[in-house]
Amino acid sequence: MVESEFLGFINDNHLFESTDQVLLAVSGGLDSVVMAELFHRVNQPFAIAHVNFTLRASDSDEDAVFVENMAKRYGVPFHLVCYDTTTVAKERGLSIQMAARELRYTWFDQLLQDYSYACLATAHHKNDVLETLLLNLTRGTGLAGLHGILARQNQIVRPLLFATREQLVAFVNEAGLLYREDSSNADDKYARNRIRHYVVPILNDLNPGLWQTVPRTVERLRAAEVLMRTELDRSWQTVAEVQDEGILLPTEKLLTLPELTFRLMEWLKPMGFTTDQTRQVADMLNKPTGHVIQSTTHRVVHERAGLFIEVLPEQVDINLVLSDWPTEVLDVSKERTLTIKKTAKPAEFNPAPDPAIASLDADQLTFPLRIRRWKQGDKVQPLGLKGHKLVSDLLNDLKLSRSEREQTVVLLSGGEIAWVVGRRIGHRFRVTAQTRQIAQFSYNKK
Repeated sequence: MVESEFLGFINDNHLFESTDQVLLAVSGGLDSVVMAELFHRVNQPFAIAHVNFTLRASDSDEDAVFVENMAKRYGVPFHLVCYDTTTVAKERGLSIQMAARELRYTWFDQLLQDYSYACLATAHHKNDVLETLLLNLTRGTGLAGLHGILARQNQIVRPLLFATREQLVAFVNEAGLLYREDSSNADDKYARNRIRHYVVPILNDLNPGLWQTVPRTVERLRAAEVLMRTELDRSWQTVAEVQDEGILLPTEKLLTLPELTFRLMEWLKPMGFTTDQTRQVADMLNKPTGHVIQSTTHRVVHERAGLFIEVLPEQVDINLVLSDWPTEVLDVSKERTLTIKKTAKPAEFNPAPDPAIASLDADQLTFPLRIRRWKQGDKVQPLGLKGHKLVSDLLNDLKLSRSEREQTVVLLSGGEIAWVVGRRIGHRFRVTAQTRQIAQFSYNKK
C-alpha cells in the first residue's frame, strides 16, 4: 500500500525517472530510514549520504556507523563527511542550525556534481509542511512561505510528502525497521519542536481531517502564488523603463497600480531591500525629490520622473601619482585606462571632440601629477570662466546621474585641478597661441 502511494506521488509530481540514480540524505532517523527502505523496495537506484555534525559526542559517531551499515545492507554507494559544526558556526556568525544547513547542502551539491546523481532526496513529510507553514506564519511571511515545502525544488525532491509522520511510524513498526532517535527532537528549546508537540495536536483535535485539508490549502496557496507572480511580472514589464544607468519607475505609472507597496516589496526584494526599506521607498513618492534608500547592492533615488533604481558603484580608491611622462597605458581602475602623449604643438591645432580626450599645455603642468576621485570642496576654474567653481556644482549643472557623479575623477597639477576628467579642463591649462608642447590625455573604457 505505502509502496504504491510512494510510486504514485513520484510519478504524479515527475520527481525522477525509474532509471535515475538518486542521492538520499539519510540521518538514520525514522523518516530517512523509511525513505531508504521504500527506494529499495521499488528497485529505484540510489546512493546514501550522511553528515556527521559532531554535535552529540559519541551519538553522532554511532549514527554515522548505523547509516553506513544500512548502505552496506542495501548494497548502495555511501558518502560520509564530518564537520566541526560548532566552530564553523562561530567563525561565520551563524546559529548551529543555519551552519549545519549550509554545510550539508553545500556538500550535497558537490556530490550531485561529482557523481552525476539525478537529484537529492530528503525525507520531509506532511507534518514538516504544516510545521514549516506555521513557523513562517509566526515569523512573518508571504505566499511563498505559506505553501510550505515543495515536492521538487531545483535538484531537491521530497518523495515522502504524501505521508504523515503517523503513517511512517506505522510502516516502521510493520516492517520491523530499526532507526536512530535524535534526542534533540524532544527538546522544546527549538521552536519547531514546540509547534510539533503542542500546536499541531491542538489543530488535529479541532479538525480531525487536518491532514486532508492542509494539502488542499497548500495547493491553493501555490496556485495563488503563481497568479501573483504572473501579475507582478506583467506590471513590472509595463512600468519599468530600462536606461543606460539603471531602471526608472515613472511616478505616473506607479500611482495607477493597486497595492503599490506590496509590488515594490516583491520587485525590490531580489535587490536586497528589506520590508522596512521598501515601505520607505513607497513613502518617498509623497516627499520632495532627492531622497535615497539603498541596500547593500542597489539604491533607489526619488527623482522628478519617478523612482530610479541603480546598482551601487564599486567604490575602489583611485590615487594614481605620476612623477614623469608615462610611456605606456596606465590602469586607473578596473574599468578605465589612461594614455598620455606629449607632442609638439602642430601648426593648426583643433581640440578633440571626444570629452574623454583632453589636450593641455604641457609646460603648464608640474609633476607630480595626480589622479583621484573628486571630493566635496574641490574647485576648478572651468575653461572660459574667470572665477573658480565647485566641482559638485559643475557636475550638477551637467545633470549627471548620481552614479556618474560618483565615478568622476580629477587630474591635479601642483594641487590645482587641470581636468575634471571627461567633463571640463582647467582654464589655466588650456592650449593657447603661446603653447609649444601639448599633453594629450585619453581616459578610455577597457
